[in-house]
This record gives sequence, structure tokens and C-alpha cells, in this order.
Amino acid sequence: MPGSIDKAPRHDDATGWSGTAICYQRGEADPPHYHIEGQLLFATRGVMLVETEGNRWVIPPQRALWIPPLQIHSYNLLSQTDLRAIYFSSNLIAECTNVTKSKHVHVITATGLVKELIAGLFSEDYSEAGQRKMALLLLEILSEATPLTAQLPMPRDERLFCAAREIMVSYRWEASLSELAHIATMSERTFSRLFIRDTGFSFRTWKQRARICASLDLLANGMPIKQVAYQLGFSCPAAFTATFRAILDSTPRNFLP
Repeated sequence: MPGSIDKAPRHDDATGWSGTAICYQRGEADPPHYHIEGQLLFATRGVMLVETEGNRWVIPPQRALWIPPLQIHSYNLLSQTDLRAIYFSSNLIAECTNVTKSKHVHVITATGLVKELIAGLFSEDYSEAGQRKMALLLLEILSEATPLTAQLPMPRDERLFCAAREIMVSYRWEASLSELAHIATMSERTFSRLFIRDTGFSFRTWKQRARICASLDLLANGMPIKQVAYQLGFSCPAAFTATFRAILDSTPRNFLP
């Protein structure tokens, strides 16, 4: 995945960090690129599909993704997204002697503390010195938090990936195996075999997980559970709740704001 480097300096060594807030529309994409700084990606609203060399990560508002310096990455926006990107200089990262995972892409849970620290870095209510301490604390949390496995593995095969992305970007939850195989320009049998090979799930099971992942954004924005269930094509709220519990070992109510 070739990429361009973003060499623009965002901060001096004394500050050690900087942040960017960007609003994206569903379907927008940021092509492959990399930064000289480490980067923490978090969406206050929306779901991102982030691709690094060898991996694809679906990031809802309850997750944050760490991308090391010089790591090529790109992302597609699966819904309207308010992105917060925080950049950490190598010197600031080096100040945190406990940051043992800084060289590896990984996902963490965006706990209440993580969200408040990120919000504090974008607030004018704190001094530069106070915000620098927040940035250092975020790095400490990144090191101590348990990395999460991908809740929604994306296919590696580009044909399958395009079909899977079409489902999530366009909310085509009713799409049949036949329709997706047509998008991927392969037979249904080949589509099913390769989909299981790439994701570890049958297409039907994967689509269930994709719907639950999409629901996290809707729930985070306060949409009622009943409305979420019907918008994502579940037969009733009870079916949505049962699927949600089976996949996340929790209930949708726990993800409401």
C-alpha cells in the first residue's frame, strides 16, 4: 500500500503533541499516507474503516486506534464521522518509559477517562502545561490498556473487501449472497469459500456482526434501541438485543450515552 508522507510540523518539541478535528461525510476516504508522529484516532461520532499494512480495523465511537510513527494507513468513513486525530512527537513518546506498545498498531477501549482526556486536548479551558500532562497520561493509558481483537475482521481479498464495504457504507443490510457475489465478480460458492478463509466467518454471520458494529455509532448518538433495530433490518428489538448480547456480551442499553 504505497503512501505519501505528511511532513508538515504540527508542534515543537516543547509542546510534544497536537490535534486535528475533522468532519467527514459517509463514503469519504483518506488515501494511503503516513506521519512522522505517532497518531491516536478517535471518532466522537461515526464509524471508520482504517487500513494499515496487513490489517483492516473497524473503529466505532467506543474504540480508539493507535498508529505508530511512519506507519502507512488509510481510512474510509462508513458513516458521517467527527474525527479527532492526536499526534505525538517521538520525544514525547520517549518520555513515557512504560509505553511498550508504541511501535504496534492496536485498538483500545475508549473509556470515559480516555474520552475526557481527548476532549480536554481540544478544549481552551486548560493551559499548555496541563494539556501536555493529559497527552502524557493518554500515552500511559495506551500502554497499560489491553489491546482488543478485531470485532469485525474485514476480507483481505480486494473483491470481497469492496463487497463488504458496500454493505456498510450504503447500509445494504438486505443484500443477498447472490448480490454480493455479483459485486465481487465471482460465483456464490467461491465468494462463500473465500469469505470464510479471509474472515473466519460465514457471510451471514459476518453480516450480523457488521450490523452490530454499525449500531454502536447509532447508540452512541442516542438513537432509541427500537429505532436502531429496525434501521439495521432486525425483525424486532428483541432480536437485535439478543444478537448484540451474543456478540459483545453486553446489552445495547449499556452503550447509550
